[in-house]
Amino acid sequence: MIATVVTTTVVSCAFTAHAADQDKLPQQRQRFVTLEQSIGNVSRDQADTWLAEMADYPLQPYLRLRRLQQQLNAHDAIEAFLAEYQGTPMDWPLRKPWLLRLAEQNQAARYLANFPGSSDAELQCLALRFQLQTKALSNTEIWQQTQQLWTQGKSKPRACDPLFTAWRTANPLQSATVQRRIQLSAEGGQAELIPYLKTLLPANEQYLADLWQQTRRNPAVIARANFFPGKHIIERDVLAYGLKRLIWRSPDQALATWQRHVNDPYFTRAQRLDVQRQFAIALASKGDSRADNWLGTLPAELFDANLAQWQVAHALRELDWPKVQRVVEQLPAELQGDINWRYWRARALEEQGNTELANAEFTELARQRHYYGFMAAARLGLPPSLAHNPVQVSDEELSLLRQHPAVLRAQQWLALGRLTEARREWNHLQNNSDEQQKIASAKLASQLQWHERAIFSLADVGYWDDVELRFPLAYQQEMQLSADKYNIDSGWSMAIARRESSFMADANSPVGARGLMQIMPGTANEIAKKKVQIRQLYNPVTNIDYGTDYLNYLKRRNDGNLLKATAAYNAGYSRVMQWIPRDYALPADVWVETIPYRETREYVKAVMAYYQIYNIRMNVTQDVFKPLVAMKIGVIVD
Repeated sequence: MIATVVTTTVVSCAFTAHAADQDKLPQQRQRFVTLEQSIGNVSRDQADTWLAEMADYPLQPYLRLRRLQQQLNAHDAIEAFLAEYQGTPMDWPLRKPWLLRLAEQNQAARYLANFPGSSDAELQCLALRFQLQTKALSNTEIWQQTQQLWTQGKSKPRACDPLFTAWRTANPLQSATVQRRIQLSAEGGQAELIPYLKTLLPANEQYLADLWQQTRRNPAVIARANFFPGKHIIERDVLAYGLKRLIWRSPDQALATWQRHVNDPYFTRAQRLDVQRQFAIALASKGDSRADNWLGTLPAELFDANLAQWQVAHALRELDWPKVQRVVEQLPAELQGDINWRYWRARALEEQGNTELANAEFTELARQRHYYGFMAAARLGLPPSLAHNPVQVSDEELSLLRQHPAVLRAQQWLALGRLTEARREWNHLQNNSDEQQKIASAKLASQLQWHERAIFSLADVGYWDDVELRFPLAYQQEMQLSADKYNIDSGWSMAIARRESSFMADANSPVGARGLMQIMPGTANEIAKKKVQIRQLYNPVTNIDYGTDYLNYLKRRNDGNLLKATAAYNAGYSRVMQWIPRDYALPADVWVETIPYRETREYVKAVMAYYQIYNIRMNVTQDVFKPLVAMKIGVIVD
């Protein structure tokens, strides 16, 4: 933990030393970059000289790390370094290769003494092998842990093979264990494991592996009349898995298949409820009128936020306001108090003419800085409320925090443009701080213009009310220039960037979106009408330019409708067009609530709320939510 009490004298001395150190830092940074490349390959005397030269530089430990990574037989020095920097970002980059070296040298005692536990399967297997060798644990405990490692849906490193062989020799492999691993492999693991696992089954059970693999490839196979021979109870697991996937692809086929098996006495209650729940959600998300029957059959204990969402959304899509009220009021008590269901109950009351009760609820909601709070305020004609409550952090706390080694190291990584390393140090700081210290770190990150860390630090402690820290005016000038250029509101583009990346200029999504506004390379190529280099998308100015240009395109493509344009930025224009009613129109808030994709639904709500917040922060008088009150999405029939 970070110490929180220091004397005035110590702080004063620290500031004096800090001011003197600042003059050296640019030269030390340049020197660090040079030495980092060489220190692992020079003589011990030369390395010691360099380390002494850089002794007062915050990143000097990383030079020691780089040196030791090339000296993995220096066991005593490594052990001492790991003891000094345990839990820091310098720990595992050295600990893992060193543990592997110890394993190569069969140094069981030292390995076990320095292995603190890890989710790394290779290191786990090596530890269990050494515990077996040294009898550090009973065989029973070792075999239990080994079975847990083996019974997973993904392949394991070769280092695990000797352990698995010893386990299987001592404990003949049970077909139930193999079947469980096959199921895990099919349900989201590595399906390519299934052919190998099939060979471990008794001959009369091997057909089950084929059923799993075929159903994984194409769930429609379960609809075949003779697909299940009825020889083993596990066929019901395959059936349940297939039904839960098929309902999303072909509802009619899934429902017909269900009817054929609904009276199967070996189909357990848990399996039935699991399938019924998935059917209810899938049908409701598709706007299928049969969803009512499935939603109505589910027991109360199954209702969670996700199921409640689809039950209410199904009633909203039908614009059946008495039903909306009834559904909300029948939700479990722990859900009814959520702001979204309070809003929809008020809307249902409003639509049924109970204005007094509706407005009373809207008035309460309008005090909250939230999508539903802003919607409620707009319905009442009230100004939106930011409910801003800044964090309370003293200058002394900030002064002390600035001297924390993790902060000093993070600042140097930032100055070097090495953002990943900087974030690791900041995360280390967060993981070893109490709530007030995390709040102080958010304030400090904001002062450093490191807005993403301020946002994440506050989120880490659940402090939502410092609007200035959570919604910084990052890149405001660049955003305004591009917004003016492409004729969109800068508040909208700020909101998009805040939602997409939290202003991380180097953000990179799993699907390949890049930079502040998470531009896909293909989209950038279309906008620029030429091949755009990936690295260009990490340039904030370039990324903002492409992002705002694309927003302008989506706005025009959607006839100026910002709700649809925002949804299209997340899900794609073509997909959003599939969600637009063709022969009727829905109120804007109802349409948003019935967007089938949870990610896009929450994205639209967040962006619109952020848009409102940024307008207020930038002194723009436009109320983003006011036009939504009367807005309709779909085909308006006179």
